[in-house]
Formats: sequence, C-alpha cells, structure tokens
Amino acid sequence: MKKSLLAISFLSILASQLVMTVAQAVDTTYKVRLRDVATGNANQASIFSSGDLDREEWVVVTITDKKQLKVRHSTSVKNKFWGTRQWFDHPATAIRICETDGFDKKNCQTVESDVVAMPEGKKIHEVAIDFKYSEGGNLYTRSIQLSRDLKPEGGD
Repeated sequence: MKKSLLAISFLSILASQLVMTVAQAVDTTYKVRLRDVATGNANQASIFSSGDLDREEWVVVTITDKKQLKVRHSTSVKNKFWGTRQWFDHPATAIRICETDGFDKKNCQTVESDVVAMPEGKKIHEVAIDFKYSEGGNLYTRSIQLSRDLKPEGGD
C-alpha cells in the first residue's frame, strides 16, 4: 500500500513538472498587416477581376520561449463571387535579425531558415527583421520592426 501511494505521489509530481515545463514554452504570436491601403484597378468592380482590394498581406512573427523567432508571410485572397477568403502561407526562406536603435542596425545574424535565435537580452521591439520568402515562383523580401504599441495575438 505504501509503495502504491509513493508511486502515485511520484507520478503526480512528475505530471505537475511536465505541465510547468509546457506552460513555460508558450508561444507569443504577433500578426502585422503589410499593406494598410490597397489600390484597385479599372476592373475592380467586376467579379472576374482579381484586384488589389481582394488581396491582403500579413507577416506572422512567433516567439518561442523568448529564445527563437519564427517568421511567415501570409496572403489572403478574396473570392468575389462567393465572398470567402483563402489563406496561403509562405514560410521565410531566410531571416536577418538585427539589434536596432532607430534606423541604425547592428549585431546582425542571418540564417537560411524560417527560425532564428533572438539576440541575447533583447525584446522583440528592439530588433529589426528582414526576411525572404517565395510566392508564386518569385522571391520577395520584406523588412519589419514591431512597434512597442503592438500587442501579441490574444492581447497578452
């Protein structure tokens, strides 16, 4: 009986440690719309045209355990006939992250991946992120720096 209680206590402690470890590795996600003002074309009103008003571009930055930063570009295209949207994700193929002081960039690191280590002791608002992605067979680059006013998804 004592062995059973000891085993149950041990499993309970182990389970609580596992829950605490998982809770510490929580992801923080920021979503930023890249184009605030869309420009239309002459055929914008036609349901057969795919105008810029029907397309949204976003960048999604996810920080895991305050140590790793992951970047992806997302495009949302609206079907004018049905009124629905379809999302297309494009993981970064390369990232350069730099410490910033206004426009000045220093201590940059570059990786050929969609994940990069956060600079030691820096917060997301203290870095500039340049990234490359592929969409429709073309390569694109974007640069962002998250403002201090931007809150993570979920309002944390």
